Order: sequence, then structure tokens, then C-alpha cells
Amino acid sequence: MLIQKMKLFLTPFCEATPACLLVMVQGNIWLATIGHLQKATETGLITGVGVLIFSLFTHRWFGNKYIVAGITGGMCFIADLMAHPSHFGGVSTEAIVTGAFTALISLVVNFVGKRLFVHGRSKLTKS
Repeated sequence: MLIQKMKLFLTPFCEATPACLLVMVQGNIWLATIGHLQKATETGLITGVGVLIFSLFTHRWFGNKYIVAGITGGMCFIADLMAHPSHFGGVSTEAIVTGAFTALISLVVNFVGKRLFVHGRSKLTKS
């Protein structure tokens, strides 16, 4: 039970933090500073806690990877609005892009992770 809750926190945290950092510096990672990393980590923490709290009310939705990506992206959008002002566009432009990028990362991690897990499991059972 505790491991599941840790996973529900760590996965969105690890998806939102790099997404926020990359969007904040507009893809040029060489411009990233400790301040950027601190804001991105704060966004990741808020996202992770938000997803964890949301999972307490609607755990059955977490079986669908598209809904998980939407929840993670939505929470990242809210976290990005709370953590810092936009670095480009309007008031919420950066938060929208960060949320969408986080949702995309969530889908890719889910797809690649399942492929690697199934491939690794099939190798283990053939031996």
C-alpha cells in the first residue's frame, strides 16, 4: 500500500520536473540555472502531491493510461500556475505547454515502460 502511494507521488514528480525545466528555458537546457531547477522541482512536488491527493478520491481512474496522462498534465498545469509566473506568452501559456508536455511524457513513459517490462519478462521466461 505504501509503495503504491509512493509510486503515485514519484511518477508524476519525475515527469513534471523535467518538463517544467525544459519549457521554462524554452528547450535550451544550457540556460538552466539553480533557480530554474528549484522552480521546476517545486512544480514537480506540487504535481506529485496533487496526483496523490486526487488518487485518494478516484483510484479506479488510474487504470487507464490516457486518464492518468490527463490527470498528471492537469495537475502540472495547476502546479505551474502556482509555482511561478509565465516566462513567455500570456499569463497561462507556459503552464498550458508544461501540462501538455508532462501529459506527453506520461504517455511515452507508460508505453515504453510496458514494452520494456513485457520484453524483459519474456526473456526471463524463455531461459
